[in-house]
Amino acid sequence: MHLGHGEEILRCQQCTLLVRIPIPPEETITGWYRDVYWNHYRDEPLRSKRSNVYIHAMAWIEQLHPKPGILVDVGCGSGAFLALCQKRGWMGLGFDPSTQAVTLARALGLEVRCSSFLPCNLADETTDVVTFINVLDHLRNPIGALQEAWRILRPNGLIYIRVPNGPFHVWLMSLWSAVELRHMAVFHLFGFGRSAFLYHLSRLGFEVAEIRTAPPSSDDSFAQLGPRMALFGRSLKVAGHLAYQLLVGLGLDRKAWGPSIEVIAFKAHPNSST
Repeated sequence: MHLGHGEEILRCQQCTLLVRIPIPPEETITGWYRDVYWNHYRDEPLRSKRSNVYIHAMAWIEQLHPKPGILVDVGCGSGAFLALCQKRGWMGLGFDPSTQAVTLARALGLEVRCSSFLPCNLADETTDVVTFINVLDHLRNPIGALQEAWRILRPNGLIYIRVPNGPFHVWLMSLWSAVELRHMAVFHLFGFGRSAFLYHLSRLGFEVAEIRTAPPSSDDSFAQLGPRMALFGRSLKVAGHLAYQLLVGLGLDRKAWGPSIEVIAFKAHPNSST
């Protein structure tokens, strides 16, 4: 799919992973998230209505790992999820490139490192859970990040990932391009779907427990789009909540349809990647 301005989205025929090209250099990406991203989008993770995403993720993690341990949150922002983990008895460690976000997290008494996750200086098999909440598709090397997560996890440790559903949003781009609403779809650097997760996680040494539709966040950042687009965006948000409840009620959330998907997997066997 051509996006204009020399950009396009390509799909891997083997694993179905979607990628926006050209991919900017690592220093450009890190600098943007460090210096620009937080200033533009900090209101959404800071507001309390985003907490439904974190509570949901924590509940699913604790179903499979009832005993609190060490949890690493990649792209932790201002530490809202880590704070929840701490309240529930977990020892949390966060990584984020934004100095402003890290300062806020540390003010809450959280252990957060102002750096990207790659390279990670944590020792092998020292972590119980690694989380990527709306982060993995932003990374220039998401597969490398998954490999690092595998390395630092203890045997049978968990990885939890939440991302926009790449194939769904590419479909929305195509559908809405005729009415100039393509920008309402969400696509960062990579687009993961069910098939891409099944392929890569198993290849890297994870055993997938489940992939399913993720609940929409209760909050939004549509106000910056202007009054008309904000109203349209909030209407989509309401429709998304209703659709999610319907999918769950029918047991179809395990099809991993909808705008966002989530996956949880175990570190199950030696890394077979090359």
